[in-house]
Amino acid sequence: MNLNLSKLILALLAIALMNGCASNDKQYKSGAQQKYEEAKLLMKKGSYGIVAMDLEKFSTKYPYSRYATQADLLRIFAAYKDTQYILSETLSKRFIESHPRHTNVDYAKYMLAMSYYKQRSSAEKDASMNQLAIDAFKRLLNEHPESAYAKDGKSRLQLLYNSLAKHELTVGKFYYDKDHFVAAANRFQGVVRLYQTTPSIEESLYYLAASYAKMGLATDAHQIALLLRHNYPNSSWSSKAKRYL
Repeated sequence: MNLNLSKLILALLAIALMNGCASNDKQYKSGAQQKYEEAKLLMKKGSYGIVAMDLEKFSTKYPYSRYATQADLLRIFAAYKDTQYILSETLSKRFIESHPRHTNVDYAKYMLAMSYYKQRSSAEKDASMNQLAIDAFKRLLNEHPESAYAKDGKSRLQLLYNSLAKHELTVGKFYYDKDHFVAAANRFQGVVRLYQTTPSIEESLYYLAASYAKMGLATDAHQIALLLRHNYPNSSWSSKAKRYL
């Protein structure tokens, strides 16, 4: 075969391969974008469960697409909106571990906290999920104080503190009514030590003074009653604590 002809054939093959690769790359990009745009449209329609399911294999199918991490974040939100809180929790953890320095990792941390928040129990029941939510919100605020989600995180953190304080107060009053004053005092002390910004603080101080009085610790009861009167002079609990002054 003529040498020049051989070079020409090789050049044509190279061009064909390049065009084929470019075409495949274009299809790859358009496929990823189309899938992502379809998911966003479904979100607008409220089809959250479908989106959470459809995006399951997105990162596997389009691992190098610029839409891959966006799809991961969208799936977290879709699962959350579909009330699949365990799934949104799992997906948030996975994103944080896989993309610790991503621009939107604060969003994943916020959604992790919100997933715990939505699974929390009432004050009268087990408070373990409340504590997980508190830890997650504190992490968000400590690591991303300027985040767009920080303000809401602070607000929800206070609500969680309120809930845990109420839980401790409720258990403390249960022990108090059963004449288990040492156990009761331990619960009330926990509120005073950890949850001073909550609505339960005034009642907890009163019952702590009352518990000390029941145990014959008049000096301690007096000091707590003074603290209650000093910090909350207009409180009804302060008025009730006058008997310990």
